[in-house]
Amino acid sequence: MTNITGEKSSGGRTLVNALGIPAILFLIFLGGLPFTAFVMVVSVIAIREFYLLGAKQLIHPQFFVGYVMSVLLALHYYFGPGNPLTIFRPGELMLIATVLVVLLELFRKKENGLSNISYTLAGIAYIPLLLGTMIGLRGIDPIDPTMGMKLTFCLFVGVWACDSAAYFVGLNWGKHKLIERISPKKTVEGGAAGLVAAFIFFYIIFRSGALSSQYSMAGIHSIDYVIFSIIIGIIGQSGDFAESLMKRDMGVKDTSSFLAGHGGVLDRFDSLIFASPVMFLYLKYFVY
Repeated sequence: MTNITGEKSSGGRTLVNALGIPAILFLIFLGGLPFTAFVMVVSVIAIREFYLLGAKQLIHPQFFVGYVMSVLLALHYYFGPGNPLTIFRPGELMLIATVLVVLLELFRKKENGLSNISYTLAGIAYIPLLLGTMIGLRGIDPIDPTMGMKLTFCLFVGVWACDSAAYFVGLNWGKHKLIERISPKKTVEGGAAGLVAAFIFFYIIFRSGALSSQYSMAGIHSIDYVIFSIIIGIIGQSGDFAESLMKRDMGVKDTSSFLAGHGGVLDRFDSLIFASPVMFLYLKYFVY
C-alpha cells in the first residue's frame, strides 16, 4: 500500500514539474500582463490556503479583503507609482487595509476578533506584499526589458536548483538536523548543498555573461553574483523554514493538496516569498 501511494505521489510530482516548470519559464519570457496575471493568481490561491489554515484554529480571516489586496498589490508592482490605477504605494495600501479590516470586523459578529484582524493582515503582508515583488523584478529595467526577464529567470531557476540540491543531499546523506523543532527532516548537509548549488548556478551565469547588456541601466559586478547566491541559498531556504514554522503551529503537513505530490501553492512558493523581495530591493537600491 505504501509503495502504491509513493508511486502515485511521485507520478503526480513528475507531471506537475513537467507541465509547471516550462509554463512558468514561458510566462517569465512573456512578462507584462501574462506574468502579472500569473503572480496575481498564485497570490490569491496562496492567501486562500493561508486563511484556510487559520480557519482550522477557529480563526475567521476576511477572505475577500485578502483577495482584493492581492490584486491591488500585483497591479501596483506592474504599473508602478504614479499610474492612475496605482495611486497608493504598498505601505499606503497596507494602512488602508488595516483600517478597513478593523472596521469590517466590527460588523462581522465572529468570535476571536483580534485573531481575525491579525491573521487577515498577516496574510496580506506575508503573501501578496512579498510575492508581488516578482512582478517588480520582471519589469525592473525600463531600458532593457530582457534584463528583468533574465533576472527573474535566475531567481526561479536558482531557487529550484537550491531546493533540489538540498532535498537530494538531505535525503541521501543528511545526518545532522538543522532546526529540528521546526522541520525535523531538514539537515545541515541539505542546507549546505542548497547554498553550494546556488553559488554554482550563479557562477555559471557569471561565466556565461548572461546578465551583461550594453543597453541595461544595471552594472552587475562579480560581488553581486555572490549576493544573489546568498539571497537564494540562505534567505530563500529561510522562507522554507518560516512556512514550516507556520504549518507546525497549525498542525498540518501541507497547506493544501492543490498540486499533486507537491502540497499547496504556498508550499511551492515559500522560498520565493522571501528570496524575491530581498533580491528585488537589493537590485533596486544597490544595482540600479
